[in-house]
Amino acid sequence: MIKCFGTDYGVGPEGGVGVRRIIVLFAALAALWFLPAEGHALGFEVSGSQEGEGLEVQVEYDGTYGRVNACVFRVSFEPGLMDFVGTQEVSGGYLVNTIEGSTLRAVYSSYTDGSGLESVSFEFKARKTADITTTRVEVYVEQVAAQKEVPEIPPVSVEYEERPPASSEAKLLALNPDSGELEPEFSPDITEYEMSVPYSVTEMSFGISASPGARVSVNRRNLGSGGSDTLFRLTVTAEDGVTKQVYTVNVHRGEYIAPTPKPTATPKPSPTPKPTAVPKAEKTAEPDATPKATKTPKPTATPKAAKTPKPTASPKAGSTPAAFAASGPGEAGGADSAPLTEVVTIEREGVSTFDRLAALGGVFAAVLGAAAVGTFVYEKLSRRREEQLKGGRRRK
Repeated sequence: MIKCFGTDYGVGPEGGVGVRRIIVLFAALAALWFLPAEGHALGFEVSGSQEGEGLEVQVEYDGTYGRVNACVFRVSFEPGLMDFVGTQEVSGGYLVNTIEGSTLRAVYSSYTDGSGLESVSFEFKARKTADITTTRVEVYVEQVAAQKEVPEIPPVSVEYEERPPASSEAKLLALNPDSGELEPEFSPDITEYEMSVPYSVTEMSFGISASPGARVSVNRRNLGSGGSDTLFRLTVTAEDGVTKQVYTVNVHRGEYIAPTPKPTATPKPSPTPKPTAVPKAEKTAEPDATPKATKTPKPTATPKAAKTPKPTASPKAGSTPAAFAASGPGEAGGADSAPLTEVVTIEREGVSTFDRLAALGGVFAAVLGAAAVGTFVYEKLSRRREEQLKGGRRRK
């Protein structure tokens, strides 16, 4: 029995193969041989992307025939190896899908107010129990209703190649914190670490590299309050999606330390003002000439005492003295005449000549004593006057 794309070609009862069926078989093989793989088919771009066990077939229309309102996509695949998962993307309209054996038939219709067909994609998945080395998915675009006439479009095929089984390795290959250092030093086989950061650090992030195909998730980002510990859990999930490995990093955040106040900036000294020009001293007026001291007048010579006239002989009793007898009004010695000093000596009885001389000596001594006292006082006053005049000159 010969099987091609799910169709059995039996052997005739005479043991030969029907000629008609053989021709059909060779035609199908020729079509497969010349079938384009992931290429352009008269206005339609067909491509495929494989991820793990999945295969996504994408068809994009480039607008060659104007607006496409409807068409039929016929997609052939091997049901024993692949399963149709569904339509992932339809733009400009909608699809109605039906599966008949090994063929997916998808009818496209555009929205009334839409722009028509733009792109569509179909998703397949390889069966886990299938032994796949290589398989193909063929895409036919038929019954195209467009603004322009559309010729027959040849099919385009997309290959699916078996990939090695997903890795079960779940390890970190590198772990670099953005602040601080790990203790102990990182190694893929060590799963527990500790580290310390200053209070100024409020969150943590890590530079991570993991096993091929593996994914890494971190449970948190922010740190706790100052002086506390925060546990970070880094979970590595292997490519197979089953195997997992957890790495932990315990981060201690330092306590708050009050910053030292910055010293107050020393004010810049103000520029010293230029000294004001000292006005020139005015010429001191020359002091008036000190008047010369007046010469102290010489003391007037003390007049010598007039000689005491000899006493006139005392007149006898009853007789008038000649002096008094000679004087009278209008006479010399009167009120109109020059003053005369007269010493009238009244001779008394019983007074001797010695007593008279002694009395005259006493008078003369008194006159001399008075003259000496006057001279002494005058000299004293003259000296004081000179001292006052000298003191006045010094003050000036």
